[in-house]
Amino acid sequence: MTASKYIYYFALLISFQTVAFFLLFLVPEGVSGLIEGSYNVIPMLAMMLYSIIGFFVAIRNSRKGGLLMISGGIIMAIYLFFLGGMGEYKMTMIFGLPFCIPGLIFYFSPPESLLQKA
Repeated sequence: MTASKYIYYFALLISFQTVAFFLLFLVPEGVSGLIEGSYNVIPMLAMMLYSIIGFFVAIRNSRKGGLLMISGGIIMAIYLFFLGGMGEYKMTMIFGLPFCIPGLIFYFSPPESLLQKA
């Protein structure tokens, strides 16, 4: 197995862990907030869904999925930065970086055609 395959599978592993964590943590919290009548969780759930869709796209096309994950992570970070201000910069990193880092790895990993030949 070549190094490029290891990098690609490493990105898949990191992304799967990120997606699983946020699905198991944020979706129940968001759904309970919606049931209670709090609609301020809708933008965050939409941004999270956008990044999660990027993961599933990255399984088939690493460049497109990586761009979706990067843009979703950046949008979440900017949204949380403006929502919480400078005092909540850690929250922007907690929600943004777990999608941006694997997205960057996916984006710069070799195309699937090269992975299949190796």
